[in-house]
Amino acid sequence: MWTLTAGLSILMAIPVLAIAVSGRTRIVLVNEAGRELRVLAARIPGEECVFEKVPVHGRVVCQGRANADGDLSVDLEFTDGSKAQMEAGTFVNPLFGLRGVATVNADGGIRLQED
Repeated sequence: MWTLTAGLSILMAIPVLAIAVSGRTRIVLVNEAGRELRVLAARIPGEECVFEKVPVHGRVVCQGRANADGDLSVDLEFTDGSKAQMEAGTFVNPLFGLRGVATVNADGGIRLQED
């Protein structure tokens, strides 16, 4: 009986582990830059998400799967034509991916809160 219970527990844990280590990346990007963004682009190795006309406090979702090890980077283009590039300093890889909320701040930084 104990063996059956242990076996069922292991079988139940496998899908949960597969979801947790699926390698999928899902990042919610929040514009707290203080002004509308003409273009907001987020990149992880092998994937790029590009959004246009992101309002102040606007949220967009970038999803994908990294195809190599690397970092999350974000490019901004403001309505006046000025541009900024930022590195989140957060490691992304194909096995674990990255999930969280990345807030683009007015000071030109990114605050990342991982799930």
